[in-house]
Amino acid sequence: MGTIIIQRMQGTVRALLVKREKGLKSARRDSVQVTPHGFDGDHHTGISKRRQILMISGSMLDEFGLQPGDVHENVVVDGVNVMSFQEGQRLRLGDSVVAVTIPCEPCVQMDRLRPGLQAALRDRRGIFVRVLEPGMVRIGDSVCSESAVEDLLK
Repeated sequence: MGTIIIQRMQGTVRALLVKREKGLKSARRDSVQVTPHGFDGDHHTGISKRRQILMISGSMLDEFGLQPGDVHENVVVDGVNVMSFQEGQRLRLGDSVVAVTIPCEPCVQMDRLRPGLQAALRDRRGIFVRVLEPGMVRIGDSVCSESAVEDLLK
């Protein structure tokens, strides 16, 4: 028969960002192709298996008066705390499927943006995910956790 998908913890993509080269500012996009190794055109794509795409909660940016791209994230998500996702958890990101790998620890770059920001973002900067199934992601797309349950009536 197939697979039944049970969805939980749904959020919405507020912003998508691609940084073409190290040192350049992240550019906002209305949509991005998710390749097997990360965001198409992002300079981090293909460098790491565990740190392919960085997701951050929009509420965290709002709390600190930050704009999308300020802390070098790729995806800003509204409506869900991305830090509540667990390592290995599968997420539907637009048309793609990704798996949570590790939290992103804030680096010294945060203090260059605003003194004290590195400490303030500890355990809050976001999570990295790796790509399981490529696809397209657009502003306004859902971000949701999913667990697949095989249909026993095959």
